[in-house]
Order: sequence, then structure tokens, then C-alpha cells
Amino acid sequence: NGGFHMTAQNQLVSHFLSHRNVTIELAEKISREHYDYKPAETSMSAQELVKHMVYSFLMFANVINDGNASAIQNKPKEEAETDLVKLAETCTEKTTNILSQLTEEQLNREIDLTASFGRKVTGAALLQLAMEHEIHHKGNLFVYVREMGHTELPFYQQKS
Repeated sequence: NGGFHMTAQNQLVSHFLSHRNVTIELAEKISREHYDYKPAETSMSAQELVKHMVYSFLMFANVINDGNASAIQNKPKEEAETDLVKLAETCTEKTTNILSQLTEEQLNREIDLTASFGRKVTGAALLQLAMEHEIHHKGNLFVYVREMGHTELPFYQQKS
């Protein structure tokens, strides 16, 4: 029945946003002169890290939606937007639109990701991987923002 689907999809979206909204809140603290900041020589810059997070989740969402790996091979065209917060908001909106329409079939469907991940995964498993990827890098981002001198930081997950 449609009612159950809506609830399940709303749950996916609210779980995603409970983390992504914190990512955006952290991005808002990164001034342009800090875009190139790296905590270590081998680290991504602050700008690269935020871009990596928002484009990765969008890519994973597209893979789940398509049921194949084509979105991994054809990385989404980078937005012309140079403002990190606006870029994050644009990608978040696109990701939310996809997540809000995923069906149970799509989540249960097996996707062949042998080329990229060495195995087949269900849409649901890939979504969990995407969430864990977001959470992992959001933890990194807290360190970056702290190093930039910010002390007023959000809780790691937004309370609903």
C-alpha cells in the first residue's frame, strides 16, 4: 500500500537530512579563504572534502535509482557553483528528490558493482554505505572546522 511507502521514504529522507543538514551547517562556517585548508599534506582540502561528500551521495542515490553502475562511470557534471554552501544545497535537493521516490523494489534490487566495489549489492545496502560514507567524512569535517578556530559547533546529528 502507498501509505507504507511514503512513511518508509520519509524516513529515508529524514535520516539523510539529519546528517546532511549538519554537513551544510559545518560548510557554512568555512569562509572562502579557508577553502584550500588541509589538516595534513595528504588530506583533501576543505572544499574538496565537502564536494566529495555531496557528489558521492548523489552518485550513490543515482546508482540505486538506475539499478546499475552507470552513474559511477559517468560522474555527474560538476556544478558551476563555486559557493560551497550553495553547491551543497543544490546536491542535497537533487539527492532528496531521488531518495523520496525510491521504491521497495529499488531498495531490494541487486546492483552489479563488481567493477567498482568487487561485488553485487542491494539498493538498501548501498544506501547504508552512502550514509556511513557521509557520517565518516562529516566527522573529518568537524576537525577541519575546529582547526579553523570555530568553537560553536553543531551536534553530530540533527534531532528531529
